[in-house]
Amino acid sequence: MFVGRKEELENIRKRLNSSDFELLVIYGRRRVGKTRLMLEAVKDMEHIYYLAIEGDNLRHFKRVASRAVPEISYLEEDWENYFRFLKHRTVIIDEFPNLIKENKGVLSIFQRIVDTELKDTNTKLLLSGSSVSMMGEEVLSYGSPLYGRRTSSIKLKPLKFWEIKGFFPDSDLREIIEIYAFADGIPYYLERIEAPFWAWLKTELGNSGTFLKDEVDFLIKYEFEEVNTYKKILEAIALGKRTPKEIRDYLGLKHSDITPYLRNLMETEFITREIPIFDGAKSKKGRYYLKDNFTAFWFRYIYPNLSAIE
Repeated sequence: MFVGRKEELENIRKRLNSSDFELLVIYGRRRVGKTRLMLEAVKDMEHIYYLAIEGDNLRHFKRVASRAVPEISYLEEDWENYFRFLKHRTVIIDEFPNLIKENKGVLSIFQRIVDTELKDTNTKLLLSGSSVSMMGEEVLSYGSPLYGRRTSSIKLKPLKFWEIKGFFPDSDLREIIEIYAFADGIPYYLERIEAPFWAWLKTELGNSGTFLKDEVDFLIKYEFEEVNTYKKILEAIALGKRTPKEIRDYLGLKHSDITPYLRNLMETEFITREIPIFDGAKSKKGRYYLKDNFTAFWFRYIYPNLSAIE
C-alpha cells in the first residue's frame, strides 16, 4: 500500500517522462520512505535498481545491471564502462553514500560519466541517501564534483498528519493523534502499527523480536561511532533539558564543550534548535528539541524502562 507523497511522486514522474537527461537526488533520514517512493514512481517502466552496500559495489552492480543488459557481464569492472551500456535507461542507486565511503573518487567518476556519456541522452539517474549530512556535503554542496549536474532534488520529510489516515481508515481522530504522537509521519513505523493502537503496542513490547527495543540504537550507529554520548544527549533533551548547560549537567560534563555533538545531531536531523521569533541565529535563548515524535517517545518511555520491559 502506497500512501501520500502525491506532490513528490508527480515531480519524479515528470522528470522520468522527460526527453532529456535527468539526475535526481532524493535524500532524507532513514525510514522516511525514499526507496518506496522511487520504486512507486518507476513501477510501470523498465528500470535498474541497485542498493549500494559497504564494499565491492562494482561487482555487485555489474551482477544486478547485467540482468537488464546482459552485455555488461562481460565488461571490465568500471563505472564508466557500465554506463556506456546503460544510456537511455532508468537507473536507481539507493544509499549512494555507501559508494562514497568505499571510494571518495566515485564522485569525480560520476561527474565524468554525466559530462561525457549521459548529458546528451535521455538517461534517468536517481541517487538516494539516508545520510543527510553526507548527501548535503558530498553530493549537493557547491564543492561537490556533481554540483550543477543534478536536475532536481527532493529532501523527503515525514508524512503530514492528515496523510496518516490512509494507513488506518477505520481509526477515529483520537487514535490517529495517538499513533502520530508515537510514530510521527515515518512510513516504516506506520506500516508496522495495527489498530487498535494500544493493544498493538502492549503486544509489541512483549515481543522479544520487536523493532522498538533497538531501533534508535540502529539509527544512531548508522551516523555516529560514539553512540553512548549521543544517546545520553538525546535522552537529556527528551527529558526536558533544553539548553547546553542543562544538557552538560545531566551528562555530568560541566566543563566540556558539547557544541560539536549538538551540531552533528542537528545536521543528521535528530534534533532541532528553536530561537525566539525576534532573536537572531546566535541568540543565547535557543532551545533544543527532538526532531520527531518516535525518537522522543523512545527516549521518554522505552530507553529508561528497557530492563522492566525485558
